[in-house]
Amino acid sequence: MDSDEDLIGAYLGGADNAFASLVQRHLKPLYSFVFRLVGSEKDAEDIVQETFIKAWKNLKNYSRQSSRFKTWLMYIARNTAIDYLRKKRHVPFSKLEGEDDTGSFAENLPDDTPLPDELFAHKADVEDLERAMSKLSPAYREVLSLYYGSDLTFEEISAVSGTSVNTLKSRHRRAVAELRKLLMHRNGT
Repeated sequence: MDSDEDLIGAYLGGADNAFASLVQRHLKPLYSFVFRLVGSEKDAEDIVQETFIKAWKNLKNYSRQSSRFKTWLMYIARNTAIDYLRKKRHVPFSKLEGEDDTGSFAENLPDDTPLPDELFAHKADVEDLERAMSKLSPAYREVLSLYYGSDLTFEEISAVSGTSVNTLKSRHRRAVAELRKLLMHRNGT
C-alpha cells in the first residue's frame, strides 16, 4: 500500500486518482472526529467535504517535515468545524479553545451516535460510554476522540489543536477520570 506521501507525490505528478485514494483512506476517521465535534451528520458531511477541498487546494503546501498528512488533515478539519459552527450557530467556542472549565456547552452539541464497534465489545457499553462522553466538556471529548478514535499521538493532537502536549496529557487524564466517574455513577458503583 502506498504511503500518504507517495500518494501526494503521485497526485502532484499528475495522477488524479491518487488524491481520491487519500480521501478514501482518511474519510472515515475524519468524519468520526468532525461528527464528535459538531454532533450533526449533515454538518459533519459539509465540514468534511470542505476540509478535503481545502486540503486539495493546499496540497502543494503540505510539508512532510512539519507533520504527518493525517495530522495536517485533522488540523484543517478542526479549524473548519470551529469556523463552520461559529458562522452557522453563533456558538461560543471558548470551551473548546480555552481551559478545562466544565460547563453547559456540551449540552449544545448532541452526541447520540455510538463510537466504532471495534472499540467496544457490547452495545450496552457503547450506549453507556456515549451518554457519558456527551456529558464531558468539548475539550475533553476532543482529546479522547483524537487519541482513541483517530489514533493520534499527543504531539499530533498538539499540532491539530494548537494546545501544548502537557496540557493535552492533563486533559486526557482528567477526561478519563471524569469518564470513569460518570460510568461508575451510571452503574451504581
